[in-house]
Amino acid sequence: MNPNQIIDKILPILAEKSYHNLELESILESASLSQEDFFTAFNNLDDLLTKAFYRLCNEADGFSKSIDKFSCSLDKLYHLLDNIYHLHIQYQFYFFNLLEIMKNQELIKDRYLDMIALRKTQLIHLFKLLATEGFFAEEKFPGSFENLANQMFMLSDYWLIHNQIVFGPDDIRLPYYNKLIFSAVLPYLTEKGLVDYKKILGYEKLN
Repeated sequence: MNPNQIIDKILPILAEKSYHNLELESILESASLSQEDFFTAFNNLDDLLTKAFYRLCNEADGFSKSIDKFSCSLDKLYHLLDNIYHLHIQYQFYFFNLLEIMKNQELIKDRYLDMIALRKTQLIHLFKLLATEGFFAEEKFPGSFENLANQMFMLSDYWLIHNQIVFGPDDIRLPYYNKLIFSAVLPYLTEKGLVDYKKILGYEKLN
């Protein structure tokens, strides 16, 4: 069994656990994995946690890198966010335990900060392209696009926690949060951008 197959089997088990209550033997039993299979692919539980998180970051980076490859649009931004939130659900253990993991796993913390820096650079670049295409207004003051990117990061990395508190763990309302976080772009939209925004969210059908 290869490392990715093992990660896929273990991620749903991790989703039900907190960071400080992880026991490898119990995880392997719940995932129907042998110790032989596990230790062929990983040195220990920390090694698995690190490699699974690196895989998450690589997948997220892949979504972000492709967003302005050929053209830019609000629709691409919306679907980028949607793809990222689906990753959050798959890797929800990390987002429910983010603070404790960052305190205890230096490699994961470093990779997370690298991912945030890359995503911010890519989003700011996208916002500038959207301004060039007439969907966004130009920056009203230096750093406003950076502020927007930071707002979206903070909201997107913690939406699962808010969802669990407000709606419960069995009622994941991804479309609700996608629309909510996407609405952060509203103050930056031109008339052209607002038309696209309404079309993406289906508001034009209400008129």
